[in-house]
Amino acid sequence: MDVYVNFPADGHVREIAKTVLDGFDLHWYPDYYDAEAQVIKDRYVLGKRTKMIQAISAGVDHIDVNGIPENVVLCSNAGAYSISVAEHAFALLLAHAKNILENNELMKAGIFRQSPTTLLYGKALGILGYGGIGRRVAHLAKAFGMRVIAYTRSSVDQNVDVISESPADLFRQSDFVLIAIPLTDKTRGMVNSRLLANARKNLTIVNVARADVVSKPDMIGFLKERSDVWYLSDVWWNEPEITETNLRNAILSPHVAGGMSGEIMDIAIQLAFENVRNFFEGHPRNVVRKEEYRVRSERFLGI
Repeated sequence: MDVYVNFPADGHVREIAKTVLDGFDLHWYPDYYDAEAQVIKDRYVLGKRTKMIQAISAGVDHIDVNGIPENVVLCSNAGAYSISVAEHAFALLLAHAKNILENNELMKAGIFRQSPTTLLYGKALGILGYGGIGRRVAHLAKAFGMRVIAYTRSSVDQNVDVISESPADLFRQSDFVLIAIPLTDKTRGMVNSRLLANARKNLTIVNVARADVVSKPDMIGFLKERSDVWYLSDVWWNEPEITETNLRNAILSPHVAGGMSGEIMDIAIQLAFENVRNFFEGHPRNVVRKEEYRVRSERFLGI
């Protein structure tokens, strides 16, 4: 059983690999080896012996899926960053609901002005995509006493109060909507003007998925038209050359929800290597449906 790690790995990463894949024959970039399994960030090298490609990222929309033969298994690292992304989603939610940014600016300007804030307790949180991130956010939402509505093709857990029949139905029922769905050919531009037309008054939309799940012209136009709706997003179109960000009803962060710290990456790296072992044991997780990823995202700056 041999594995080629196709990205620069320091000594710490190598130690994690050696611990998780004890007994495996490990090979390291840049010294290519035609191994049965390959761990990648964004690029792979197909060999005659390649059976499995494991990404360290949660999403695989940046990978050239079209070039991977049907007999080669591609696995994402979905769920590896769920804790960090879920915390970031709630940081955005709370920053808006409690007017943190506005009040901070006023106080620093020497202005003491009190204003009403929004309660999360008792409100409906709609989750579009109930994977690892959606589940973690739902877990946190329950601690705030929120009602959770989910739209998903996968199973749900005890934290979901209502399973929505459609994205439109979810938007109609929710006070807050979390976008946590993968970017695939089917979900690209899924949040468009037709879906946004179902938004209830004072809806807050949080995007910790991919920018292109949302139609940029539709969302920008909608936010300008509906000043009561807020868009809180960790992702933006055409990163890093971002434009049209100066919106009054938006709070933005630069694709950092997955975390830039070593402790988060340690978890992600370990889970990726564990799934390589899972593959050789016959039960890999997060096997990608390659037919859903025919359109490749040219830019990739996150997880």
